[in-house]
Amino acid sequence: MTSRTTTPPWMIDLGETADGHRLALARGVADIDGEVWNDIVRRSGGTIFYSHEWLAAFEEAPPGEFEPAHLLAYRGEEPVGVCPAYLVHHCPRLDYAYSLGESAWLRERGPMLLAHSLAALRGGPLALPGHAGAAMALADGLERAAARLGAWAWGIANLPADAFAGGLMGRGYATAHVSTAYRIDTTYGSPAEYWATLPGRRRRKLWREQRLRAGGLTVTESVPQTGTLVRLAHELLAAHGTPIEVFPAAYLEALHRHLRPYERTVVAADEAGAVAMFAGWQFGGEWSLWIAGLRTDDHPAFEPYHTMLAHTIEAAVTTDARVLDLGRGNAPIKRRYGAVGTPLMLAVKTADRRQDALLHAWCRRLESAARASADGLEVVSRCC
Repeated sequence: MTSRTTTPPWMIDLGETADGHRLALARGVADIDGEVWNDIVRRSGGTIFYSHEWLAAFEEAPPGEFEPAHLLAYRGEEPVGVCPAYLVHHCPRLDYAYSLGESAWLRERGPMLLAHSLAALRGGPLALPGHAGAAMALADGLERAAARLGAWAWGIANLPADAFAGGLMGRGYATAHVSTAYRIDTTYGSPAEYWATLPGRRRRKLWREQRLRAGGLTVTESVPQTGTLVRLAHELLAAHGTPIEVFPAAYLEALHRHLRPYERTVVAADEAGAVAMFAGWQFGGEWSLWIAGLRTDDHPAFEPYHTMLAHTIEAAVTTDARVLDLGRGNAPIKRRYGAVGTPLMLAVKTADRRQDALLHAWCRRLESAARASADGLEVVSRCC
């Protein structure tokens, strides 16, 4: 990605919007300058799920069949907004959403252009401060890219329920509250100051549970071996009957390798080795714990998680993390530790009114089904 007045030749020019933003489409991260992209993500408050490295790993070993279709918005010569997106031909999470909304036949209509993945903890366009209009321009870019790429519908996955989401609803997007991410503000002077914010009775009960369930375990922030990460993650999936294709080994291995500079994974171990993990990464001031793993034969009831959560919160408070995103699932435990739920939306649209009606009906059923579970669209109840 370069600062030019014309679209770089390796990108597709999507034209200008009514408010003067020029839009471009990149068919892969190889066409994008990683330093420039990540600088926009950081300055826009984006998370690890927007990083150039995350997208590179996703493209190397996707959990399904995806074609990259990343969008960029320019104001004159300056790139002012980005929006990761994929043309989705097959995705186990999207298929699950179709079936949960009693609309499995929607997959037969062809690929959907989605920004960018139901697996990520945050989605949607990012715009630099002072360039709020670029976010909606990128939404226009999704529509233009969908038409060019032959997608029957386009949309945004895991979009925070904010003013931008409201703007999409005003444009006729079908929306559904599909999950909730649990976040903690960690801008405290000390761990003791943070714990003091919790009610005393709850705080004492949590400490008792940590002591009872931490016997023989050592909790550290460390980088596990790739094989250990995959094994623990897959053991937890298998214990809950979740298909491994949600997190195939090649996908986890690619993420582990590409995201090494940002890794902040918490591991609990006993004498025999790693027992449990919270795989996570910090990008800017946000530390995201994305997937959990567990040696389920020895710890079927998630015993290590209390001690690991306490360790993670204190580590965030005493370092430069300003926000700790604990991800989705296991809502009651996370709320007990002070996490606040952030609703995440799915917003989708087509250019055909009849098909739009189908999307609205799907989203209504999907939201109803998701609300029946505290974990929303999560296909397994896990800590991250």
